[in-house]
Amino acid sequence: MKVVLIEDEAIALRKLRNILLSLNMQIDIVAELESVSDACLWFKNNSLAPIDIIFSDIQLSDGLSFEIFEQTGKSFPIIFTTAYDEYAIRAFKLNGIDYLLKPIQENEIQAALIKFQNTKLMYNQQQLSEVQQLMKSFQPRQAAQKATFLIYLKEKIVPLPGNDVACFYTQNQMVYALLYSGQKFNMPETLEDIEKRLEPEEFFRANRQFIIARKALVEAEIYFNNRLIVKLLPPPPDQIIISRERVAQFRQWIQGIF
Repeated sequence: MKVVLIEDEAIALRKLRNILLSLNMQIDIVAELESVSDACLWFKNNSLAPIDIIFSDIQLSDGLSFEIFEQTGKSFPIIFTTAYDEYAIRAFKLNGIDYLLKPIQENEIQAALIKFQNTKLMYNQQQLSEVQQLMKSFQPRQAAQKATFLIYLKEKIVPLPGNDVACFYTQNQMVYALLYSGQKFNMPETLEDIEKRLEPEEFFRANRQFIIARKALVEAEIYFNNRLIVKLLPPPPDQIIISRERVAQFRQWIQGIF
């Protein structure tokens, strides 16, 4: 089985490669590509290369991997490896594209390959069109990283870019935004309303009290009863504790940082 890997995280690439090669399925990795530009160039120079299946991350260093197949017009069976949330996964299901949710496990990869071998699904032009539509559906979500909130300073209404916020939190039944500068501002919205406007790749709902930003994350320590204590910079007013039930989701969110 001829396989192409498209992944820009060295650790994730190494894990995927090792798992594939450990499977007794006669797998031959013909290319390992790290970016949209690298992949487009490789497919251009290897247009006749026999490829059975592609494993591809979604968000690469220079864009979304969907762009590769849009630009090259290539239509191979693809298994996307993704850390995106349920919104994206629903889109994959609607468009008939298989996926593996990071962190990837060996049994999941093996099951996906067996499914591929049993069905021998080959992309046609209609499926390529679906990939293009799926790519477009991600554009508004990227723009969501630029969410701007309004805060009240005396008699003024001032815009507050979401990217300036290290965390949002509740305290004494009030909602605040803690900025990287150390300033804090009262927010007129609930945490639930704020969460809906934030990019889930950049912000995480740690618990009922906190929404934390990826850029503010310093470290996480193991705490009593398999929970985690999260440390941010600047430090928040209270401890941020990740419950045992949310630890796996938190680790998935920070994949690539630790």
